[in-house]
Amino acid sequence: MPKKDPPQVVELFCQIAELVPRAITLNEIVVRSAGTRYANEEDFLSGRGAARHGGRWNRQGLRAVYASLDLITATYEAYQNFLDYGFSLSAIRPRVTAGALAKLGTVLDLTDSAIRRKIGFTLTELLDEDWEAIQARGEESWTQAIGRGSRQAGFEAILVPSARHRGGRNIVIFPDGLAPGSSLALLAPRDLPPHPSDWPS
Repeated sequence: MPKKDPPQVVELFCQIAELVPRAITLNEIVVRSAGTRYANEEDFLSGRGAARHGGRWNRQGLRAVYASLDLITATYEAYQNFLDYGFSLSAIRPRVTAGALAKLGTVLDLTDSAIRRKIGFTLTELLDEDWEAIQARGEESWTQAIGRGSRQAGFEAILVPSARHRGGRNIVIFPDGLAPGSSLALLAPRDLPPHPSDWPS
């Protein structure tokens, strides 16, 4: 039997559902970076990698596509471990950065302070939460719960402040939750590397 959500999470989900009438639309090019193994047309916007590993705004099992609204923020997000841990440049591996046109009709805007107040979180609480440590303990972080509650309420995506590039904005899209008329489409998909199954052996 699935584990029941604690009352605080149930209350959060109710607060998020009440925000559906205040959803915003998004119609612009977003930027995403991925390692070469996942930078193919099949995987790039699938959200399967995030579902497998979990992310700040999605717990494991929930598909999510992370992208940025500008190239600089996307670069900071792509190389977050180098920034955090001071890795040697010798550890850098190839990545592919690509654009996608996002046409979304129901987006929860967490860059709006009034929306954050409605669900009871400050900007600092959202950005400084150590979701990786919480996930490692087998628990769901608050930011992951916000993502799950947003998907459950019918939001197609959440617009969030970047924790890596202050002032930058990211979009977290739930690809299996897009409504009719909404879409997420790669720009120049044929320019991407082939799927790993087609790599030379």
